[in-house]
Amino acid sequence: MIARYRPPVPGLLLGSLAAISLLLAACQGSRPPAQPSPTPTLPHLSTPTLSPSPTPTLAPSPTPALSPSPTTAAPTIATPADPASLISGDEAYRHVLALADDIGSRTAGSEAEAAAADYIAGQLASYGYDATLEPFEMNLYVEPESALEVLSPEPVSLEPRALRLSAAGDATGELTAAGLGGPQDFPAEGITGRVALLERGELNFSDKVANAAAAGAVAVIIYNDEEGAFRGDLEEESSIPAVGVSQAEGQRLLALLAEEPVTVLLSVQGGSPRTETSRNVVARPPDGRCEEVVAAHYDSVEAGPGANDNASGTAVLLETARVLAASGDGEGVCFVAFGAEEVGLFGSRSFVDGLSADERQALRGMVNVDMVGVGDQWQLFGSEGLVQDVDGEAASLGLDPAPAEAPTGLSSDYRSFMDAGIPAVLIHRVDDPRYHSSEDKAQFVKPQALQEAAELTLLTLRLLGQP
Repeated sequence: MIARYRPPVPGLLLGSLAAISLLLAACQGSRPPAQPSPTPTLPHLSTPTLSPSPTPTLAPSPTPALSPSPTTAAPTIATPADPASLISGDEAYRHVLALADDIGSRTAGSEAEAAAADYIAGQLASYGYDATLEPFEMNLYVEPESALEVLSPEPVSLEPRALRLSAAGDATGELTAAGLGGPQDFPAEGITGRVALLERGELNFSDKVANAAAAGAVAVIIYNDEEGAFRGDLEEESSIPAVGVSQAEGQRLLALLAEEPVTVLLSVQGGSPRTETSRNVVARPPDGRCEEVVAAHYDSVEAGPGANDNASGTAVLLETARVLAASGDGEGVCFVAFGAEEVGLFGSRSFVDGLSADERQALRGMVNVDMVGVGDQWQLFGSEGLVQDVDGEAASLGLDPAPAEAPTGLSSDYRSFMDAGIPAVLIHRVDDPRYHSSEDKAQFVKPQALQEAAELTLLTLRLLGQP
């Protein structure tokens, strides 16, 4: 089912009413009203009311003024502004506050995520776009319950998190530290019947767990290589239980091991899939044709309000949509806010899978805006040619983004387009110390960074539109 949003008065109708008013004024011998300032007003449009009289009346005047010329001058029409000159980081920041502070954590399939979709659709409709909600179903993995106890030399209770797709079960064994979990980190005689304690880093989680199982381990504990806890995913279901703990808890276990043998009890009790519904917000220009797509995911992790990840990208999407509508330069540009990115790129996969062959053929490329409000360095990921083009032109904005390869295990919605053969680029800002935490708050997002992200987005659209 598709729910359609329509603005109170489409932009074209407003323009038509303004033109009619000017013509009526000219016919009555009065001067046309002064042209409005080229600086755009906030995009909350109100419905104009027409005069109830069939014949417009002139304002009372003791002595009607005569035109200085026998020929009434035609009204001056302002030249549409360059969209880049209309960008407002403060206006974009308003959306960050609405999504992160007013709505808060927007986990996939939740009521808060649905409220965010309604907000985004309403904003896009107010700019004059045909905005729709396009629901899709997804199978989510319910994180299993887990527990970790030190049995000896002294009882200690820890706070593990099961890795996604960890095998269920209970395991008791002596703890063995095996570095980063590479094959060479395990003793030649193996660790049969023991629990492996591994440090996060270098290898992906699935390889670490598989190497430990091959060495005879009955369970795996992976501790973080930086401060705090983490949430990890396996690529496929493991053969033995596997959990993650914080750096502090990992160091505590290492300290105990340095003194004497340590025995632990680890328990993982079955995760299971469940079906949930999320939705994409899709906004098309009046002709409905998508030649370029600007996209951002609007869901967040459960841990925090998701101000930088990714209310910031969503805010830039909305601001880009606003300035293109105001300047009249948005022909062929569609805007898509994806749901359920954090749990597996479900929204972008659904959108791309739903494109017809003709629609895919019409797409020149996609701009993905994700985590752009915190940090000091711009990075670009994606299709090599497009990334190089954007990097080469960014100096004109006074910016110096760094083309890079996406870190192992991390991705965003641009991958769904690249996998379908559609050129795509991810605009991203690195070094957010509050990523995926309760501290990912609006107070840390910089309006200037949002402005720069919107400028990079417009630059990319211009490059995609070149023949």
